[in-house]
Amino acid sequence: MKSIYSFLQQLSENNNRPWFEENRETYETAKSEAEELITRCIAEIGKFEDLGDLKAKQTMFRIYRDVRFSKNKDPFKKNFSSMISRDGKRAMTGFGYYLHFEPGESFMAAGVYEPSAEQLARIRQEIDYNADDLRKVIENPDFATVFGVMQGAQLKTAPKGYPKDHPEIDLLRYNQYYFSWKFGDDDILKKDFPEILAVKCRKIRPFLEFLNRAMD
Repeated sequence: MKSIYSFLQQLSENNNRPWFEENRETYETAKSEAEELITRCIAEIGKFEDLGDLKAKQTMFRIYRDVRFSKNKDPFKKNFSSMISRDGKRAMTGFGYYLHFEPGESFMAAGVYEPSAEQLARIRQEIDYNADDLRKVIENPDFATVFGVMQGAQLKTAPKGYPKDHPEIDLLRYNQYYFSWKFGDDDILKKDFPEILAVKCRKIRPFLEFLNRAMD
């Protein structure tokens, strides 16, 4: 698996199309190894998550960047990424585990990153009604030791329809609801990395169950 980070490190230093084309074979080798690793991760997560007949290729995002509306004109991403869920990379909410491989910046994340206005309203309503259920999950020491505090953009004040002194205002202010677990470059070289990852995914599953309950 060393070629994954080796290629990505070189790409970060040579982020241009001529270099990429000259090193396309190296890219294909690294991509193939990332796909193999993700296949193993799918197998482990599939032991407790219904992923259907999911294939690694269905979960992997393109390495090419859309630079049309970005000030950063680098043509390529500096990472390999994957969304392990029943719907693959098409599922940006609900049950899903986002994997991000990048030298020094690798992580797994789960939650809701780009909720629609309706989804956000439903999540806030679920928190309003059943905040204790959420707190039991995310404030559990075993959970917090691994994932820390909730991440995501927040409003500076209360969302529309909720008073500023609402007892759950610290949770209602979020516009995104997700947690992440960082891992080192050497971790994917471990034979049992897929098993280690699956343990983290299983630990965060109750949080995803709460979000999905809000969508029902």
